[in-house]
Amino acid sequence: MDNQSDYVWHYTVGTPLAAIARSGRLVPAAALLSEPRLGEQEILWFSRNQQWDPSASKDEGLSQARHTLSRSALHTRFGLYRFGLPVHDARLLAWPTVTRVADIDVPEAMTMVASGLRCGAAPTDWLGTLMPIPLADLRFEAWSGARWESADLHELAAQLV
Repeated sequence: MDNQSDYVWHYTVGTPLAAIARSGRLVPAAALLSEPRLGEQEILWFSRNQQWDPSASKDEGLSQARHTLSRSALHTRFGLYRFGLPVHDARLLAWPTVTRVADIDVPEAMTMVASGLRCGAAPTDWLGTLMPIPLADLRFEAWSGARWESADLHELAAQLV
């Protein structure tokens, strides 16, 4: 098995898995802290954190209850999943370079940092890309409650529909 530290991770809960499986790729999303500005590009976020990036539960698409749930409660209620990309993938840009390339204003980027720090994330762990990533380029894992384990996205997505 590959050394997990060779990967960075896009963390998520189970609710978007069926749509991801249907699309065949992960796609960048608009910044969640404000209305997107003209010219601002969407970012697909990854983290160097090998267990869970707390900012993953700050998704505006999550209900307010999900914002306050612990990692364990998120796992129980929605399931926890991650998509791994090799850390040296040329499509990845480190924080804060990715925000400059995406034309995100410095004050908005600082708001992202403050929000990440408040939820326990480390912005220095963040990387991103402006490109969609095909599922074939990614490793997929599910949290068992004790450890991350390889999983079959299509099988899980079929169960969640």
